Order: sequence, then C-alpha cells, then structure tokens
Amino acid sequence: MRILNERLDRDRRCSLLEVGCATGEFYRYLRVRYPLVRYYGMDISRPAVARAKLKYPQAAFYVTEPTVSLGEALRASGIPEHPELVYAKDVVPHQVRPFAFISELIQVASEAVIMRCRTRDQGKSELDPERSCQYHYDGWMPYLVLNLQELIEHVTAEAPGCEVVAYRSHVVLGGRHNRFLPKELFLRETGTAETAVGLFKRTEHPGRVVVEDRPDQNPAYTWDYLLKHAARQALNAFAGEKR
Repeated sequence: MRILNERLDRDRRCSLLEVGCATGEFYRYLRVRYPLVRYYGMDISRPAVARAKLKYPQAAFYVTEPTVSLGEALRASGIPEHPELVYAKDVVPHQVRPFAFISELIQVASEAVIMRCRTRDQGKSELDPERSCQYHYDGWMPYLVLNLQELIEHVTAEAPGCEVVAYRSHVVLGGRHNRFLPKELFLRETGTAETAVGLFKRTEHPGRVVVEDRPDQNPAYTWDYLLKHAARQALNAFAGEKR
C-alpha cells in the first residue's frame, strides 16, 4: 500500500487488476482513497469471490482456475487485457513457479506491477514446495522464499529499462501459521523479509533500483473496532466449546 500511495495520484483515472483478491477487502480501501480507479478482482477461490460479490456488489470480481494463464483468464472474463496497474499481495509465495508467475504479471500490466513477496538476502531462492510450504485451509501449499537480488534481476530482464522499488521488512518467516521451511530460513542471518516490490514501466527514472528497509506499519484500530473484534472472538470460542 505504501508504494501504491506514493505513486498513484488520487485524481488519476486508470484500471487496476488485483490478482488474488480473496473476499475483496482491498476494494473497500481503494474505492474510498482512489474513487476514479476502475477495479477488477480475480481469485481461484469460488467461496472467497462469492463472499466478495455479496459484500461489494458494485465491484467486478471473477473466478479463475489455477491451471489457466493470467492472460487467458482476462480474455475469458472480459477484463481489459492490459490494465495500467496490477496488484498482487502475498500471492507470489504460493505459486509453484513464482518467477513464471511474476513474468505473467509483468506482461499483463501496461504501466506497473505492485506485489508483496517473501525474500531472503543470503542464499538462493527456495523453489521446492516440498521443502518450503504452509499448512493452510486443510492442505499444504507452497510458501516459497525468493532471493531478493534474483528477484530484481528477473523483473529487470522481463522489463528492461523499468524502475524497481523494493521496501523490505526483515522478519523471521518461519515458526508461524503452520509453516514448514528449510532450517536456514529460521535464522536471522539469512535476512528473510516481507518485501513489497514495485515495478514501473513508465517512469522518470528508467533503470533505477531502490531497496529500502522500511518495517511494516501496524494499522491503528479504533476502540469500537477492537471491542467488536473481541466480541466476535468470544462468540467463536463459545460456539467451538458447544460443538
């Protein structure tokens, strides 16, 4: 979000494709801050897209299949084949072929790709989903960590002359949310991070690469939101005990 807010003019009319839209929470933010942006959301989860449509019927949400290329999915759904912006938060780590997926994002976007990945400073990209994975939604899925320099070299090869901005928030990626990772990724010296990457095809600084350490900022929640959240947790716990 930080990269998007730094680069997108509030008065700009453009189209934005969110790959991996889930239940559409990003659209809720976007419609308030950037009301002139035409939003399209796409996900492989039918229940998530159904929920998104229920919450935000005015938005355009579509289901695709994991075996279908992004370009094919856009043509089949009627979404513009080359939206100006492509946004993918936490989707790349769950791809079996993450670099090929990134290439698809770059090929589709006419101006910019903004994505959040999992990266490491030391060691090669971990591309084996049997060694690096996450147990989620009653099944194992890839949780792949890319070497940051390899990632930068890949995107600059795919879009020569582009500008790349990477905001890196160092954190030990292992040990949370039922993750199974290679041992070295649990060590701080590996330099694992949650990293936002912005690739800009249209830029005043062609060829520039910027890498900054910018820790994630925790959102500020209002007291009434925190109260409602606590109430929901209590109700869920009570329902679980009754079952």
